[in-house]
Amino acid sequence: MREHIRTFIALKIAPNQKVLELLQHFKNLFPNDRIKWVDTDNFHLTLRFIGNTTREQLYELVDRLELLFSDQSKFQITLKGTDYFKSKNHPRVLFIKLCESEELFKLVSEIESQVVASGFKEEKKTFTPHLTLGRIKLVENRNRFFSLLDEWPTIEYQKIEVAELILFQSILKQTGPEYRPIKTFPLK
Repeated sequence: MREHIRTFIALKIAPNQKVLELLQHFKNLFPNDRIKWVDTDNFHLTLRFIGNTTREQLYELVDRLELLFSDQSKFQITLKGTDYFKSKNHPRVLFIKLCESEELFKLVSEIESQVVASGFKEEKKTFTPHLTLGRIKLVENRNRFFSLLDEWPTIEYQKIEVAELILFQSILKQTGPEYRPIKTFPLK
């Protein structure tokens, strides 16, 4: 193992037919725009991006997460509606939103405590649960993009049972990121 590896904690998501159709629909709507669509094999819900992690931090984090997740019950989340993140009025990320989930927010808070206790800095950003569909480099017609997305119907796309969480290594490559599971934590 190198001195540091990039890590994050996530829930792997196997998309259903509705999610796959939505992704294809967006690809068809924006065929000439510079959008890097997420490979459906890489679909996941990031609960905490950790970043550079040493071997010692990794061992401590795994021990803490094993203890935390050993008492965690399975629960359900729902993918519902679409949205985008923007920066300086430029869309940056297209995603599916999640319905409010008390269990998910409680779990994310507990994960944060264990990550910080393992020697990592506290997360400053507010947790916004989302399933990324595409990362946007450039949209030719921003007004069209915003109006389409702002008027998009809010419908339920998929219910997901959260039965396990995964600590991943993120390897950045020219062809796109590769996510390798380091440790899988089953929930009871």
